[in-house]
Amino acid sequence: MAGGRGSHILVDIVPHPDAYVGSASGGGCCSLQRGLCGCAEGCALSNGGNSKMAGDLGKFIIGVDIGGTFTDCTVVAGEGSAYSGKSPTTPDDLSVGFFASIANAAEAIGLGLNDLLQQTTRICHGTTTGLNALVTGAGATTLLITSAGHADALSIMNNRGRTQGATAREALDWSISSHPEPIVPRELVVEVNERIDSFGAVVCPLLDSEIDRVLALVAEAQPEAIGLCCLWSFANPDHEIRLRAALRERFPHIPISCSFEVAPRIGIYPRMVTTVMNAMLVPLMTAYVARIEDRAAANGFTGGIFFVQNEGGLVPASEAAAFPIMTLKSGPVAGVVGAGIVGMQLGDPDIIVADMGGTTFDVGVIRSGIPGRIDESVMRRQQLHLRSVDVDSVGAGGGSIAWVDERTKTLRVGPRSAGARPGPICYGNGGTEVTVTDADLVLGVLDDKRPLAGGLKLDRKAAEEGLARLGAKLGMDAVRCAAGIVEVVDSLMEDLIRRTTVQRGLDPRDFSLWVYGGASGAHAGLFSRHLQMKRVVLPMGNVASVWSAAGCALLRQRREFSTSIYMPPAWDMDLLAEHFADLQMRSERYAEQIGLSPGSFTVRRSATMKYGMQVHEIEVDGPAGAIDSQWGRSLKDDFEAAYEDVFGAGSGYSGTDVIITALRTVVEVEQAPIELRRKASGPDGTVSRSVRPVFWRELDDWRDTAVWQGDDLPTGVEIEGPGIVEYPHTTLVVRPDQKFYRDPQGNIVLEFGEV
Repeated sequence: MAGGRGSHILVDIVPHPDAYVGSASGGGCCSLQRGLCGCAEGCALSNGGNSKMAGDLGKFIIGVDIGGTFTDCTVVAGEGSAYSGKSPTTPDDLSVGFFASIANAAEAIGLGLNDLLQQTTRICHGTTTGLNALVTGAGATTLLITSAGHADALSIMNNRGRTQGATAREALDWSISSHPEPIVPRELVVEVNERIDSFGAVVCPLLDSEIDRVLALVAEAQPEAIGLCCLWSFANPDHEIRLRAALRERFPHIPISCSFEVAPRIGIYPRMVTTVMNAMLVPLMTAYVARIEDRAAANGFTGGIFFVQNEGGLVPASEAAAFPIMTLKSGPVAGVVGAGIVGMQLGDPDIIVADMGGTTFDVGVIRSGIPGRIDESVMRRQQLHLRSVDVDSVGAGGGSIAWVDERTKTLRVGPRSAGARPGPICYGNGGTEVTVTDADLVLGVLDDKRPLAGGLKLDRKAAEEGLARLGAKLGMDAVRCAAGIVEVVDSLMEDLIRRTTVQRGLDPRDFSLWVYGGASGAHAGLFSRHLQMKRVVLPMGNVASVWSAAGCALLRQRREFSTSIYMPPAWDMDLLAEHFADLQMRSERYAEQIGLSPGSFTVRRSATMKYGMQVHEIEVDGPAGAIDSQWGRSLKDDFEAAYEDVFGAGSGYSGTDVIITALRTVVEVEQAPIELRRKASGPDGTVSRSVRPVFWRELDDWRDTAVWQGDDLPTGVEIEGPGIVEYPHTTLVVRPDQKFYRDPQGNIVLEFGEV
């Protein structure tokens, strides 16, 4: 290839046949970031530090997502322009990295931190605070109060102790399997003499003398938090309410979590786990929320602070502090839901999203703009009643550590991660174990002359030395060891996508693959090539590197309320109406408590249903109107259609019994959709590029490879690989048999040759 390293070459370009030139506003620059877009001085968004121009953009919305290595920020201006910021995550105090990422985005706009916050209407946050605390065992010392006879539910674990959350190898090999330690020691479990049956009737009343006995035991234990989980409390919460009132009066400083509020569903063990884990996190989350609120206020912020919750919406900070369990997966969830929103706006409703960050690789599936949801989760090998957008993960991030399995003498990657500290060897922060990022750097995919976020410089020599040491164990040199690491980690990612699609009856060829996060673009060309998807999309250029933060900013307030029931045919329509009326009341009370005015929100009904003698349940939206026999027939018809949509045509059992197992209402704020705008320029016939050597495993050799600056690419360019597209915070690698173009929204679209 002509041209030396660092040279610039002018290349003829041809518009992609499926692309169009210009935009509805008459063309203009594609810039999202001042000084990072590479655009001409007259760029409509590249203000060169002109704060007045930035102020004219209108009020801002800020989204922040904290990852294992970097904290990401997206600022969305009033007209939809997006600005990204990035800062190293600060594990000792996550709020430091939180505001550093906002300051970085403010600089891209041409504002100071205070100026930006004063012009911001809301801050939306996806946090790892609760997740990190549970993983590391840093939660508060919690005392559990439960019904007499159920103190050992956390130890029995529904008889799943050795297999729940275990790897396949651990589940099959008894000699290496283990029963996890209970999340609450037996000495911190208090039994209370009371009983309510499954219909909500009091079988054994809760006496005042029994409450006094419990108070004395709590005073002796002196816990930092309390979880209340009485049998069948979701059918009648009276005993939990009385216990909470007495405990609050005696111990006003101890936070209390009640199962009828945290997880009002059938199943004493998962309900107990969810309640206890929530209690463990309340002190930590309360302090964290206070730090965020105080620092934001000190910098002039007067808007609202909201947290992303697992179900795919926003809740006020006070709600997140009281129910932190709902925020465990908030970052990945925001990315998936945000992709669904933007995909629908762009006419791409069926998407598989792949987020490769510093620690994990996350995958979600979106059909017709709606992400899948699950009702159960596993954390620390414990089952939780935790409704969430369905996001599957594997330990395959940029910071995932490569190692040699001494038993099999094979190369492995993950699940351990170098995290933010010490990070990969090339970060120069004391890391000694080789990571995926080190491999990408040595292969030439990353450029050691381009600092990462926060000005972090990459040490290529240190990475090569680490790879040489690891490769020596396998008889490889540093470069081929790096190529092997990439092959292994890409296989892990491809396997996860197959599990979330093919093993669930979905054909990957029916979906677009959206890749985001700092590292996905560098690997998408490999881990997706055999899946034969319609296309691979790096959404909106550099915004892809902070996509989960962008998703935070796009979400609306949303909160679910549910109850477990068991209603076999024929359904009691009066009882159904009574349950929905109670859920409606709870929903409206919540809306009033958080300050929503009538007419500013909607309440939607749904039911979870299944065929008799089957275990697979389907959630179905409830029809509008009064709950009567016609309403019931419509609900059953909708269930049968939804069942066949999930499990295939002809899989239903029309005419057989259908059982309702849960009812749900969803409170959602009405708001105009936010449309992210990223204008791409039209092609002018030429585009510049630089060149650097890259090792291509397909060619088993180094090649001088074209390096394109993504924001310089005109709309409609179709370019053959191999090549690399660089943005300030992410990189897209185009393999030798692939080609790409940039569409009018600024997305980079990757296409495949013959596989």
